[in-house]
Amino acid sequence: MSAPTAMKPFFLSAAIVLCAGMAASAQSPQLVDRQAEKNTRQVYQFLLGIENEGKVLIGHQDDLAYGVGWKDVKGGSDVKGVCGDYPAVYGWELGDLEHADAVQNLDTVNFEKMKGWIKDGYKRGGIITLSWHMDNFHTGGSAWDTTAAVRDILPGGPRHDAYKASLDRFADFVGDLKAGGFLKRRNIPILFRPFHEHSGFWFWWGNTHVTPDDYKALWQFTVRYLRDVKGLHNLIYVFNTDENFRTEEDYLRFYPGDEWVDMLTMDSYGSVKDLEGIARLKQKLQLLREMADRKGKPIALAETGYMGIPQPDWWTRVLLQGILPEPGAKSISYVLFWRNANDHHYFGPYPNQVSAADFQAFYRHPVTVFEKEVKPLNRQMRKNRKTAPAGPPLITLRDMSTPTPAGEK
Repeated sequence: MSAPTAMKPFFLSAAIVLCAGMAASAQSPQLVDRQAEKNTRQVYQFLLGIENEGKVLIGHQDDLAYGVGWKDVKGGSDVKGVCGDYPAVYGWELGDLEHADAVQNLDTVNFEKMKGWIKDGYKRGGIITLSWHMDNFHTGGSAWDTTAAVRDILPGGPRHDAYKASLDRFADFVGDLKAGGFLKRRNIPILFRPFHEHSGFWFWWGNTHVTPDDYKALWQFTVRYLRDVKGLHNLIYVFNTDENFRTEEDYLRFYPGDEWVDMLTMDSYGSVKDLEGIARLKQKLQLLREMADRKGKPIALAETGYMGIPQPDWWTRVLLQGILPEPGAKSISYVLFWRNANDHHYFGPYPNQVSAADFQAFYRHPVTVFEKEVKPLNRQMRKNRKTAPAGPPLITLRDMSTPTPAGEK
C-alpha cells in the first residue's frame, strides 16, 4: 500500500507554543539544570504548551533505523510508509553503550548511524528521547539479570568507577549530537529516561532489588555527574514507572525529589489492549496529571503498544480513547509506541498491516501531532507574532531545531 500524500488537516492554534502565563501549573516550571541551554528550555516549554493545547505528540521507537521487512534504508520509516508522515517523537536505546568496545546497541543499531538518525529527526522538528537498558554491573549479565547491583555502583561501591566510565561514554555520545550551521551549531535537546520501569521487578534496578533510598541516591548522583562534572546542559530528566501503581504514594515511592526530575511518565502495555484496560490507564494518567500540575511538570505515556496489533481499529477505538483529554482539560505531552523489530514482534503499523487504514484515521485526528505539522505551525507562528501579547517570544518547532540562516526572513 502506498503512503497517502495528502497533508493532515492543520487544526493547531497559534497558541500551541507556550507564552507568558500559559502554563496552568501550581508553580513556575523549572528544569533540573538551571544552566540548561536555550533550545533545551524551549523544548521543555513546548511540551508544557502541547499539554495546554490538548494535543498529543506521537512517537515511535527506532523509527528511522529499521521496520518490518527493512533495515537501514535512507528515509525509511514504517510510520511514514503508512500515513505519509514521520512521528513527532523519536525514541532511541543506548543499551551496550556502557561497554567501551561496543559499536552497536543491544538491538543491533549502530551507534554512529544512530547519531545520524537522531540529527535527521531533530532537524525536521522531532523531539528525541533516550532510554538505556544497562547490563548488570555486578554480574555482567543483561539488564534483565535481577541480581542486586545498585549499591555496587553508588559512591564507595566496588563498581562505582565502572559506572562513571559508562556515564563518560554517555556524555561523549550526547556531546556528538549537534545540529545547525557551522557558526551556530547547538547541542540537541534530549529527554533522558534512565532506570525506567523501576516499579517493576524485571530489571536489576527494579523495586524488589533496590531500596528507595539507594535508587534515589543513584538518580541524584547520575544527574549531578552528567550536569555538574560532564557539563551536559541539554538533558531533560524523565522519571518513569510501570503501570502497576495505584496511588500517588505508590508512584512516588522511589521519586528522587522535584529538584531532580523534569517529567513524570509511565509505561503501559497490559492496559492498552481493550477499553476496560484503557479505563484503568486513564485513571492513572489522571493521577499523574494531578501530581504534575502541582509540581509544574509535563507528563507522558513514555512507552506503550499492542504487539502485533491484531484489532483493525485499535488505534482509534482503543489507544486514542486513552490519550484524548477531557473537554477543556490538559493532555499528556506525548505517547510513544515501541519498536517494529520484525513481522512477529512489532508495535507500530506498517504498510498493509491489518490496522494500517485505522492508523491513517488516527493520524488525521486533530489531537494527534506528527512531524509534518512543523511547517504549517511555523507559518502560523510567524503570522501571529505581530499580534501576540507582550511577553516572551513565541517558541516554534523551528526554533528548537536549526537556526535561521543569515538573510532569511
